Amino acid sequence: MPIILVLTFKLNAQQKVYYKQEIGKFKENEQFYLNKKVKDVLRDLKVNFEIAYVGGGWSEETSFITFRFNNRKDEYQLQQKGIKPARLTLFIKERDVETNKLFYSETKRIGFYRDSLKNKSNAQILKDYKNLTVAMIYANSEQPEIKKE
Repeated sequence: MPIILVLTFKLNAQQKVYYKQEIGKFKENEQFYLNKKVKDVLRDLKVNFEIAYVGGGWSEETSFITFRFNNRKDEYQLQQKGIKPARLTLFIKERDVETNKLFYSETKRIGFYRDSLKNKSNAQILKDYKNLTVAMIYANSEQPEIKKE
């Protein structure tokens, strides 16, 4: 019985992510977030994204939401220094027709830009996506790129 209590406490005590350098924790804790809702990830993400874009929406492709935490200029400067910019991608489990409509556009990439939505929280901006289920996570903290030899 004490083991169950310890495991339950551990599962309910996920760390909040307050800095771009910690975004990779979402990949480390991927098992905790699998089959949970997007709003659960957003609840623990205390860093505002600069750009969120969605893609997929085809029956053959898994839909996703990608968060970038730097503006284009800062991201370019990080890349010039050999640093991978912080990113978080949530792959979505649902593939029904109504869900696919949220992700697919024939004409342009669907994006949400912080500069035009300054006074809104991540959850407010992505309200149409918050109840979708997380199937997989890709996350990268700002870190030096590893050169392959």
